[in-house]
Amino acid sequence: MTSRASSRTTNSRAHDRRPIRSSLAGPVLMNPAGRIATFKNWAAVVIQFLTNRFPAELGDVQIGFSTVPMPNEQEWDFEHSRFYSIDRANKTIVLHRMPIQQFRGLHVNDDDHRRMFVEHVVYKAVCEYLEVGPWELMPGYFEHY
Repeated sequence: MTSRASSRTTNSRAHDRRPIRSSLAGPVLMNPAGRIATFKNWAAVVIQFLTNRFPAELGDVQIGFSTVPMPNEQEWDFEHSRFYSIDRANKTIVLHRMPIQQFRGLHVNDDDHRRMFVEHVVYKAVCEYLEVGPWELMPGYFEHY
């Protein structure tokens, strides 16, 4: 008399089920180190800094993300390079992820410079929303550098 356990092959699992073919979480979870999550994290740090610094001006402004600009938005030109859209009537700023990430004007293409460019675009969008120059938004704040 042989037991059922001894008759199993080495590749079978308990209760004769098929082997697991993929992770239990599946493909629905986003990669936390992926380009979308990284972009949102980099932008969120600057957004939080600016909203904490200027709660009266930015407290009720919604700053969101989209993949690409909508086709009915402003025409393409160099001045408005489609990195963000501003709607003062609805108090919204929308950052467009793909044009920012696909920008090829960085003199060094590494994570630090890509992060600084994302921060620059967020800062520039907030400055344009508030209708102030970047040097006027926080005068003297960076002079110790």
